[in-house]
Amino acid sequence: MHKLNRSISVAARILQFELRSLTRGSLLPALAAIFILAAAVALYYGRSVMVMHKAALDSIQQDYHQQYIKLYKQLDADTSTAQGKTDYIMASHPAVVDYRLHRTVFHPPAPLSLLAIGMSDMATYYFPVTIKQSFVPAEEKINNPEYLLSGNFDGAFLLIYLLPLAAICLSYNLLAQEKEQGTLALLVIQKGSITGTLLLRLLLRYLILLIAVLLITITGICLSGGAQVPWQACLAWMGVCAAYTALWMAIIWFILSWNTTAAANLVILLCTWLLLLVVIPALFRLSMPAAAGADDTATYASRQREIEWDTWELPQKQLLDSFYAAHPQYYNQQAYDTSAASSRRLMAYFELVAKRMQRVMAGQETARRRDMQAVTASYYYNPAVYTQTLLNSIARTDITDYAFFNRQANVFREQWKQFFYRLHFNGRKFTAADYKNLPAYKPVYDANSATRWWKGTAYLLLLTAGWLLAGIAVLWKRHVRHDH
Repeated sequence: MHKLNRSISVAARILQFELRSLTRGSLLPALAAIFILAAAVALYYGRSVMVMHKAALDSIQQDYHQQYIKLYKQLDADTSTAQGKTDYIMASHPAVVDYRLHRTVFHPPAPLSLLAIGMSDMATYYFPVTIKQSFVPAEEKINNPEYLLSGNFDGAFLLIYLLPLAAICLSYNLLAQEKEQGTLALLVIQKGSITGTLLLRLLLRYLILLIAVLLITITGICLSGGAQVPWQACLAWMGVCAAYTALWMAIIWFILSWNTTAAANLVILLCTWLLLLVVIPALFRLSMPAAAGADDTATYASRQREIEWDTWELPQKQLLDSFYAAHPQYYNQQAYDTSAASSRRLMAYFELVAKRMQRVMAGQETARRRDMQAVTASYYYNPAVYTQTLLNSIARTDITDYAFFNRQANVFREQWKQFFYRLHFNGRKFTAADYKNLPAYKPVYDANSATRWWKGTAYLLLLTAGWLLAGIAVLWKRHVRHDH
């Protein structure tokens, strides 16, 4: 027990001396100033994107509410007048309600999204849902997993790219400094090993960096303005950041263990930073098929127009038969009524156009899944991109989050279509009860994401343990065994 207390006392004195040396020097204050400035810029940019998205969604909700009240009131219009009769017809016609009161599905910004913008400034985060489906949304800018490899200057960029540089600046000369001051041999003679001392000094630097991560995370949560703090996401964020920072401290530990000069350590560490954060991601990007980055928006717009023209030319009975084959529940005595008052043909037309376009786009979806599998496979030798993906996922701005959003939107579109089909194919008008029962979209996040977060954190910690053990082995071989 006495030996343990003595060891704790020695460790405390080492940490206290090391902290005093860092705070009295000029390096730590300079790094702190740079970090504060960079963090302010990153948080400002992230918050501006979040505010823009929230403002757009609020505007859509307000516009919908106004349209709803206006159209709903027209159900009570005075039908004895021409204008009142027109208003009532508009308010009770399912096609008009579908057009004017269409729902907008949306992917709301999560509280941590200002820390990791991810794909949120490029992917579609809302679009209208009507019976007529458009396959070329105007908001779509980038839908390629290749763009996971490049990001914005946000909190995630600060943590992934700049934090390792800070760790390198604080740690590159630890062992070389002892050697140059002539205290390395003394430490080896007194303790038999310098492993414990070096680990304590690295631990202090690791804790300083972790405090910086915690501060920027807390600031980001406060700036998000959320009423509820997502504790699971916050813990996952800190876990990933802690594991990633620990990985870099372990890599630094391994390189320092070779006991080269401070200049050599700095060059090797900077080369390692370039390799892991620039070279490997760039090589992987170059290895991806060139066609993966092609923008097919114009192609699909043209193809959709062709399909619409061809489908409209089909015989009416053939068009309706194709619809009833997929939806036999709507077949009734008026199944083939194509009079001016009937919208059966139009509904069947929209349905068949959507199915044909889905077959056209199936190849693109297959290519996307293949590219995503390639990106996922690269995580095991591309820790920077893996960490970026994990942070984006925690912030709900990863490409997988938008893929999940699109799947949820497709599910809701089917609900919306079925709600209106029962009116169109039964010749029913819209009533006050139908207005109140209009399907409403409720956004949800992927519940399986948390498993990926902790799995990624565990993998980063496993890499950290490997580099730490390798460094201990090198130190033992080059110092302890050599001196004995």
